[in-house]
Amino acid sequence: MLNLYFVRHGETLSNVWKTLQGWSDTPLTNLGIKQGKWLGIGMKNIPILKIYTSTSERAYDTADYLRGDRDLEIIMCRGLKEMNFGTLETKPNVFKGCTNYEELIFYPFDKVDGENFEMVYERIKETIRKIVDENKDLSGNIVCVSHGITILAAIKMVNIEAYEKQFKNKGFKNCSVTILTYENNKFEVKLVNSDKFVEKGRLNEENNK
Repeated sequence: MLNLYFVRHGETLSNVWKTLQGWSDTPLTNLGIKQGKWLGIGMKNIPILKIYTSTSERAYDTADYLRGDRDLEIIMCRGLKEMNFGTLETKPNVFKGCTNYEELIFYPFDKVDGENFEMVYERIKETIRKIVDENKDLSGNIVCVSHGITILAAIKMVNIEAYEKQFKNKGFKNCSVTILTYENNKFEVKLVNSDKFVEKGRLNEENNK
C-alpha cells in the first residue's frame, strides 16, 4: 500500500496580504517556517520513502523544513503546482470570504491566461498516477507538498463525497495533511485537512522549552 501525504505549504506573505497566489510566489512568513518545522516534528515517527513537491518556492521550502535531518531527496514536480490565476496573479483576492469560495474555484481563469478547475483536476490526476506508477514496487509513505485547490482536485479524483464535504469547509489550513491511499489499483481518502501533525510538533516544541 502507498500512503500519499498531501501537505499544503506553510503560511506565506501572500496569504497574509490576501492576494491571489497560484503560479506566482512569495516567501514563507516566520509562522510559515515554524509550521513546516512543526510538521516535521509531528511526523518524525512516520517513515517516509520520498518527498515530492510543487516547483513553487513556498512548497519546496515547506518540504525542506518538513524533511529536517532525514536523508531524503526532494523531488520537484510541476504537476503539484497550484491553479494558475493568469493575469490576476498577485492581485487582491476579491474572492476571499466564505460566500465567494465557490466563485474562486470555478472562476474561468483560463480566459485570463491561467487555468480553470477542470484543467487543474486533469493535471493532478495525471500527476498522481505518475507518482503511483513510479513507486508501484514500493510500500509505505510518500509526501507530496502542494497547494489548496490542487489538493481539493486530488480529493475529487478519489471520492466525490469527501470532495463535496471539503468544498463546503472552504479551504485548507497551512501545513494541513490530507492522506490518500493506493492499494490494488484502488484509491481511498483517509484524512482531509488535518492539522494534528503540525499541532503535535508545536506542542512538542513548547514542552521542550
